[in-house]
Amino acid sequence: GSLSGAPYDFRYTPDSTPSYGAALRALVEEMADRANGTRVTLVSHSMGGLQALYFLRQQSAAWKAQHIAQWVCISAPLAGAAKEVRLFATGDNQGLPVAPATIRDEQRSYETNHWLYPSTGAASPWAGFVLARTPAKNYTTDDAAAFFADVGYPAGSVVHTRVQELTPHPQQGPGVPVLCMYSTGVDTPLSFDYGDADWAHAPKVTMGDGDGTVNTRSLRLCEEWSASQQEPVRVLKYSKVTHSGMLKDAGVIHALLAAVRRPARR
Repeated sequence: GSLSGAPYDFRYTPDSTPSYGAALRALVEEMADRANGTRVTLVSHSMGGLQALYFLRQQSAAWKAQHIAQWVCISAPLAGAAKEVRLFATGDNQGLPVAPATIRDEQRSYETNHWLYPSTGAASPWAGFVLARTPAKNYTTDDAAAFFADVGYPAGSVVHTRVQELTPHPQQGPGVPVLCMYSTGVDTPLSFDYGDADWAHAPKVTMGDGDGTVNTRSLRLCEEWSASQQEPVRVLKYSKVTHSGMLKDAGVIHALLAAVRRPARR
């Protein structure tokens, strides 16, 4: 077999870079041709899972049946991650020795940070949940426009409305066999309390379950895919493995290699 990478510019959502989807489709077809028609396994991690889900939803069922053996989806933020709320309000230095406020404007400019924001809609696992609060207001996903205006980023609403429509209804499967792997049991930011109503100050953070980056309510949505597709969906859950740690965990690597060697039957 052969292995190819499909890197993307992490700042932009796929609707802004349609050439990426065309190139990925061509790469899949080329790899299948080189392997005498053997179908291809897609492997993604983190936001790569959103890229893969968007890509697969753009392809016909016939094309997927002919070219895709399976998708190995690792730690995908299928309904976003709560930590994005703090990023837009205060900036997120992600452990680096810089003040969050100094990189906030740059981070706000990335379309993909809107894609990673907790998903909207009545069926969202975030529906009605208070993600941020001040003494005067509570903010749920339905309050995104007010939130962006209040943190001094009203232009964000325009991008947000467009980007949130890229992968709607993440509970619906991609129409290919799936191996979904994720971990829980790691403290993960869940909500943010700005008690002094100053968005420039670090909030009080309430932690919840997840992999340290993505919340469980988002990671586990792949468990619902089998209800919307005939192709098999297998889920492997790990404990206390961090989001980035999934890339080097021996159990995850073993499961990945086993799946590549023996893809699930359609």
